[in-house]
Amino acid sequence: MIRFTTGVALVLLLAACGAPPSSSSSSDDDVVSLATGPAPSAAAPERPLLRPDATQEEEDRLLNTYYACLKEHGVDITQRGSDATAQNWDAASAACAHLEPEALWERAERTDPHYADRLRDWVTCIRAHGIDAWEHDGHLNFESLPPEEQMPLVDECQAKAFATS
Repeated sequence: MIRFTTGVALVLLLAACGAPPSSSSSSDDDVVSLATGPAPSAAAPERPLLRPDATQEEEDRLLNTYYACLKEHGVDITQRGSDATAQNWDAASAACAHLEPEALWERAERTDPHYADRLRDWVTCIRAHGIDAWEHDGHLNFESLPPEEQMPLVDECQAKAFATS
């Protein structure tokens, strides 16, 4: 029975491959073409990068551009007690997503297949400076934020760990 089934399958395969050529005289008859769908949309623009070595002025400029966009779309997060609803926030956030700055580690998390290794390197570096930190669920964690004078060490370690991503 197996020989019969294999034989039938082989005959059908050969019959499909040996179909007579069409009567078209075009020279493209021997070219196989794939149907194409609509042209792919352009990739989303890269979000602004908050580099670990950025000055406070550079960070403020990037953040203020993002905040201004949110405000134009009905959400003023610079005001305490802002009455932004979830619906307002969702719409404004979507409209301004391309302006939201991202940290180096956030970009690596999104784009780098070696993110987990780099995150471990970041944690190792931070701990080497005596700062209690650990990785949990793909993110850097602290019991409490390090004192302000130690934050440059965290930034240096971030730059070192994610420099090649």
